[in-house]
Amino acid sequence: MRLRNFFFFLALVLISLLIIVQFGQLGDFLSVIVNVNGWILLVVVFLRFLYYLTNTKYFQVYLKSFGYHLAFRPLFMDVVNMNFANTVFPTGGVSGIAVLRGRLRKHKVPAHTTTVAQAFWMGFTGISFIVLLLASMLLLFVSTRIEQVSFRLILAVLLFMLVGSLLIMALLLNRRVAERAVYFLTRPINFILKRFGRDSLGRKQLNDLSDKFYETLQDFKSDWRKLARPFSWCFITLVIDIASLYMVFVAFGVYPNPGVVTAAFLVAMVASLASVVTSGIGVFEIGMVSVLVGLGLAFDVSFSATLVYRVIALWLFLPVGLYVYKKAMIDEK
Repeated sequence: MRLRNFFFFLALVLISLLIIVQFGQLGDFLSVIVNVNGWILLVVVFLRFLYYLTNTKYFQVYLKSFGYHLAFRPLFMDVVNMNFANTVFPTGGVSGIAVLRGRLRKHKVPAHTTTVAQAFWMGFTGISFIVLLLASMLLLFVSTRIEQVSFRLILAVLLFMLVGSLLIMALLLNRRVAERAVYFLTRPINFILKRFGRDSLGRKQLNDLSDKFYETLQDFKSDWRKLARPFSWCFITLVIDIASLYMVFVAFGVYPNPGVVTAAFLVAMVASLASVVTSGIGVFEIGMVSVLVGLGLAFDVSFSATLVYRVIALWLFLPVGLYVYKKAMIDEK
């Protein structure tokens, strides 16, 4: 009980730190928001809500494929809880899946099934990333600005990302390589678990998870229809994320090439991996604005749109998430 209270207190502290870190951005946000179309920003808000709906739908469809029939509404609240944990306790998704594992136990969903569902979410996101990266490169290639040096440089970066993504996907399909990578990445998690007197993730547990993952992969291979539906919801979720950013530009009265916005989002997404402990704050914005400007958009519009998008994406559901987190982790106990 004390540990749950500690984590809730820690969430409040981290939210306060996020406010302090982003205070300058919030001030800038208020200064630029007066120049946007408020009605279109409401569309962005709706898209962010839709993002959570499709994220929930992925888990519902995935779990249904394996005999777990979960009602949408409580699962939606659990997904909001998971995303809140990922924002406030940025650990590359580990904190969120830990919360979701605990929440889904009440529906008799085994912890390893929830973990594997998240692992497939990451895999589907990687495939979606490659598909959208190819689409953005095609849209940029047919652009009239292809002769510009900055265009060619960014296309080269995108090509490097594409080749790198394909290599990583290929390596992770090798079970031995994947298991070594997972074991290495769990070391920081085990350190934290030991500090709180909790059982660490030993090789046996990781091997059990690996067995479950590759059993599920074989199950998908035997019936690809099972794979299509969860993948489609994951793909739609990523598209909605990019559409949210595009609509922010529209709110500023700018209609950029969709390939430009998609490329900037994907580069920023990769860049933010270098700063998972801060939810990508700072790195994401720098990466996105750099690509947008390099691909021909004005700096003021690029900066303002990125700022508005990030504030809405990070802060819109934070109060709701805090309420849901408190209710789930403390009040229900």
